[in-house]
Amino acid sequence: MLYSLIILAIIIITAYYIFMWPKSSAFGYYPYGLKTDKKIIALSFDDGPSEPYTADMLAVLAKHGVPGTFFLVGKNVEKNPELARRIIATGQTIGNHAYSHQLGKYLSSPSLKDEIELTQEIIFKVTGKKPAYFRSPWLIRNPGMFRVLAANKMTPISGIFGTQKEVYLVPAKKIFNDACSNLKPGQIMVFHDGINKNGNRSETVKAIDLFIPELKRRGYEIVSVEALLGIPAYQ
Repeated sequence: MLYSLIILAIIIITAYYIFMWPKSSAFGYYPYGLKTDKKIIALSFDDGPSEPYTADMLAVLAKHGVPGTFFLVGKNVEKNPELARRIIATGQTIGNHAYSHQLGKYLSSPSLKDEIELTQEIIFKVTGKKPAYFRSPWLIRNPGMFRVLAANKMTPISGIFGTQKEVYLVPAKKIFNDACSNLKPGQIMVFHDGINKNGNRSETVKAIDLFIPELKRRGYEIVSVEALLGIPAYQ
């Protein structure tokens, strides 16, 4: 029994590192940042747009005068088109985060292709922008995803989670402390501004309002993903 449990644990851990670990390149290039000693960092936000959290996050970024990249869920763009346009109007960047954010949609190439291409169509119709960036929900990757992205002339963008606890709606101070602990030069850091199931992101907004001044105090420059990687954000 114990032996079986050990084998199962090894399989689960191995699968995580291959298919979901932010730094995994098992199936292709999936950048999570830039190897550098220079104190630069990019902030990114997943699962929006959603009210009031995306608007609140935009206000925080504007308050501190820093850029952010928002990976948008297609169905949320349909629900909040004005908010998606506001992201662009405020000078921030958008990327594709698939349409439904449902796990089963990312396990086969045909459904993933539909998820990516439908979201591209929606974002372009609403904002006039055609993203070149794609971030898969939960950072799941497989060989089919890279083929779909290549066919659509898109680049996958990974990142390092500010905190793995954010999904549990922990207090701002916890998000802030974990993000400070996970901070390294050249990273793309991942936070959330959107609602997927029960995602109240008000504490994340508060955490980012604390985190940006701390980054500056430590001598970090906050740049866009485009500036960090040198990869154009739009087609």
